[in-house]
Amino acid sequence: MFRLNFQTVVLFFLILCFQCKCTIGQNYDIPLYSLKPQEILSKFDLDSPELEAVKSAYEQGRRFDALTEMLKYFRQMYPLSENTTKDQNHDFTIADHIVSHIFQWGPYEPADYGKNVDWQWDPRGDIEWVAAIYRFYWALPLADAYRETGDEKYAKAFVELTADWISKHPLENRDITHPVYTTWRGFPWLDIQTGIRATNMCSVFKTFVHVESFTPEFLGVFLASIYDHQVKTEKIPMGVIHNKAIFEQRGFMNIVNKFNEFSESRRWAELSLERTRENLLAQTTSDGVQREWSAGYHVGVLRDAVEIMEHMTAMGIPIPEDYTDRVQKMYDYIFAAATPDLGWAMFGDVSRPYPVTGSRTQWSLYSHLIKATELFGDPKYAARANLDYDNLPEEKSYAFTEAGMYVIRDSWGPEQIYFALHCSPPPLSSHDQPDNGTFELYAYGRWLMTDTGFYTYGHDPEKRAWHRQTKVHQTLTLDGNNSQVDAKQLLWYTSNNIDAVTVENKSYENLTHRRTVWFVNKQFFVLLDEAIGGSKGTLDLHFQLAVGDVNIDQVHNNAHTAYDDANVLVWMNPNDPVKLQEEEGWFAWSYGHRTQRKAFRCTHNDEMPATFLTLLVPYKGAKTPDVSVKYSSDFAAGDDRVILDVRAFGKMYQVGRDLKTKDVWCVLK
Repeated sequence: MFRLNFQTVVLFFLILCFQCKCTIGQNYDIPLYSLKPQEILSKFDLDSPELEAVKSAYEQGRRFDALTEMLKYFRQMYPLSENTTKDQNHDFTIADHIVSHIFQWGPYEPADYGKNVDWQWDPRGDIEWVAAIYRFYWALPLADAYRETGDEKYAKAFVELTADWISKHPLENRDITHPVYTTWRGFPWLDIQTGIRATNMCSVFKTFVHVESFTPEFLGVFLASIYDHQVKTEKIPMGVIHNKAIFEQRGFMNIVNKFNEFSESRRWAELSLERTRENLLAQTTSDGVQREWSAGYHVGVLRDAVEIMEHMTAMGIPIPEDYTDRVQKMYDYIFAAATPDLGWAMFGDVSRPYPVTGSRTQWSLYSHLIKATELFGDPKYAARANLDYDNLPEEKSYAFTEAGMYVIRDSWGPEQIYFALHCSPPPLSSHDQPDNGTFELYAYGRWLMTDTGFYTYGHDPEKRAWHRQTKVHQTLTLDGNNSQVDAKQLLWYTSNNIDAVTVENKSYENLTHRRTVWFVNKQFFVLLDEAIGGSKGTLDLHFQLAVGDVNIDQVHNNAHTAYDDANVLVWMNPNDPVKLQEEEGWFAWSYGHRTQRKAFRCTHNDEMPATFLTLLVPYKGAKTPDVSVKYSSDFAAGDDRVILDVRAFGKMYQVGRDLKTKDVWCVLK
């Protein structure tokens, strides 16, 4: 259960309206039939001068000659440039395997599909593998290998595999149920499969249209399938507010862009813009965050929305102002939230390279920031990408209150202290995790406290469930149970010497977890966690440290990393009614990869209401700083006003907050 605040009510209303508008009159049982290849030319506008030879042959009933002329037309339209920068060290193993019908995806061993490909086969027990095969991911390495080598075997493999897939998946059989994933109706023609497959088919067309194997007959088969993709997406779109709906429209619009000779291209484009705009505005917050609260999908939706926008502009179709405004706000979120190594905080189903390697231009969000400056002319995005201090703003800490995402930092440079906090309302999908109040910490060139990660989607449900537990994230639990998701922001404050945020989550039926974070003197953090309510049970506050050596001192209630260059101290008063205990810890940085790391919990000895007072102190070198924190006056969980005495790095501070007046202070004593 969760409290229906105003923003949640508005979101649910938008979802209801969108779904009603998109699904009325649509029936998944409506008959759809694949276009016969001999009928494909009837779907083209052949009146342009460039298609005169095609039209002449078509009107005379010379179908093969018409397709031959159409093939010549496309080869002239998309000339194959000579590859003058061939990579002598290019590894063609993946492409060579595909030629032999051996496929591989993700962290798994390759699988030999044999001569007669069963496209539904699930060799590694992961639905993402099956989806990747249906999305024609395998076409891309074949195209790359052909461009590098000019070897016809790669082109022949593409033609044979594509023709085989098309012959086995006519639209009239689109509703077949997958033999393993029986809940998925029509999995081969699912919205996201259709959209991504269309994009990949368009992507490799300009390469493979030139090859010997790409005959006029195959052109007819290929184009008929392309038309089928448009019919399916137009007649049975996803019709739900979701990242998949944008991915679907990207494929729909890529076909319009690549094959604008279709007579319906203009109508398709206008329909795509209408659907994309409506879905984009509904699935992002007014301050530009995609509502699944999982940054990879934020980037994917933004990328596709931009590509659709650019195709529309090229066709002379005006883009609504609210569409471009929302796109820019999505880039603003990337600008503000990107980690020091230009990645994402790993909230929800988010991966991050470990360790980050290569030049800055190869880092995850670099190209997106450069793209934002190209689109909107604002130098700040490229400045963030290239660390151009002259064009970076003074403001360094940001709150995205509607999304419940907060970023606190002291500077823009590589040595910055970076703290990201997540406390969001219910998401659109299951890509978020029940971990409200959790955070990540980076300082002085390294990650010090990292999220647990998601590890996998499909092949290991038990381990996916483990990584999604509330208790393996840096937040509060009752009896180790998963929390509800019901977030609320109470305070956000930023100034030259202190930043502060207070959020709360109604985590359990009679327990609200309130967390306040102060960034004192832009050096270290004070955390006040309040368990407000009357629930009975064990209260635990959980912390996870980055991979590496860690010292956990259960007697003195502290723990710290043990790197040579930079570290973090997690400190609680040894006289507080709290007991530190080590617990199981894992760090999953990419799909199917994880490693053990140190984690611990702080168990409160008292019943609710209760408070935890913690210092998070990043520091350079190996020597732990001398620190302390205590209440300056009486305080009980749930009070609006709190005053703390804090000592760190040889200085004494009085730090406080008042939720009623929204005041925050940090005074050097």
